[in-house]
Amino acid sequence: MGGLPSASDLDPGVADALDTVGSVARRTVFEGWSHFNRVGQTPYRVAVTGVRGKSTVVRWLNEALVDRGYETYAKVTGDHPVSYHNLDDTPIERDGVTRLYENAREFREYHPVDAAVVENQGIREYTTRLANELFDPQVVILLNVRRDHQSTLGEDLGAIARVFTRAMPEDATVISGDRNDAINAYLRREFAKTGNDFRVAAPDTDAESPFADVLGARSAFVVDETLRALGMEPLSASQIRAYIDELHAEWGWRRLDGGGLVANGAMMNDIESTELLRQFLVERLDGVTVTPFVYTRRDRAGRTAAFTHYLDWLDANDRLTRVHAAGGQEDLLARRVDADVVRHDGDEPASAVLDSALDEGRPVYLMGNTVATFMRDLTDEIDRRAVD
Repeated sequence: MGGLPSASDLDPGVADALDTVGSVARRTVFEGWSHFNRVGQTPYRVAVTGVRGKSTVVRWLNEALVDRGYETYAKVTGDHPVSYHNLDDTPIERDGVTRLYENAREFREYHPVDAAVVENQGIREYTTRLANELFDPQVVILLNVRRDHQSTLGEDLGAIARVFTRAMPEDATVISGDRNDAINAYLRREFAKTGNDFRVAAPDTDAESPFADVLGARSAFVVDETLRALGMEPLSASQIRAYIDELHAEWGWRRLDGGGLVANGAMMNDIESTELLRQFLVERLDGVTVTPFVYTRRDRAGRTAAFTHYLDWLDANDRLTRVHAAGGQEDLLARRVDADVVRHDGDEPASAVLDSALDEGRPVYLMGNTVATFMRDLTDEIDRRAVD
């Protein structure tokens, strides 16, 4: 009679392979069930998504929860991935690739806890949704919508916003930290369709607020609004002010030994955040002209294209001297940008590149990409020379 063969009818090698596949499948199902069982035992769960500033918000919210007496697990997924147990941080070892199962593996090490705050590492709609759902969050912070990862999230702000609305778990409260009224109006309409509670973290315009809506303030406001959404004591005014001051100190101009000012806008990556920081920085200058140093990456062609248009806008509005560029796509940038471009190859030491940009005689503003060995070397050189 026909039918499926029994194990005894199979070649021993095939039987062993099938047994291995079955064992892996059983283990995967069991680990998945175990993870969601651990999640269900965690009373407070927050996911932090968006384009820029997620790691800072994870850290601040974790600190606020610990300050309120909760035992916490928090995870930062960026350039320097870290797991926090309360305020103790442990670097996450990687082989260079970020994988979703890393979240479940790390959480298992620190469970049980009262609260979990995790950074969403997705850069596609599918992975963003999976990462959001992995911890079944009561609150999802959508920190901002910016033009980055355009090859996977969408070509413009509207397309990127649509990806984030489609990636939200059911029943989660969504808190936006975006400063763009049009983006927030779109998000409010979309979440009204899905039934998600939607809130915008912003100063109270109907009352006398002690805070101006300055650059970086929304990061503090979303932490405050998240605590309210979880039914917890909100941040004090002094703590909000301390968070804002912390960011402004981190983002400010650095004066170098031997002369010159430098600010690192490369940590921003997207052009909207880069321009907001530029506006904040030039308020502290005599004049608005800067010398951009742009680090490009071959695997971020969409980002290079966006910065090309941004540099043309700066040039057309007399906001820059010459552009200095490196990183692998500096030749492409030089062909596409209207302004003069000084190209630096990968063999030049960071100190020489920094000197060349400073010789333009205006403050140097780093842009583009920060995740690269050269950019780490350049940051170290700036740290070495900084006098304040």
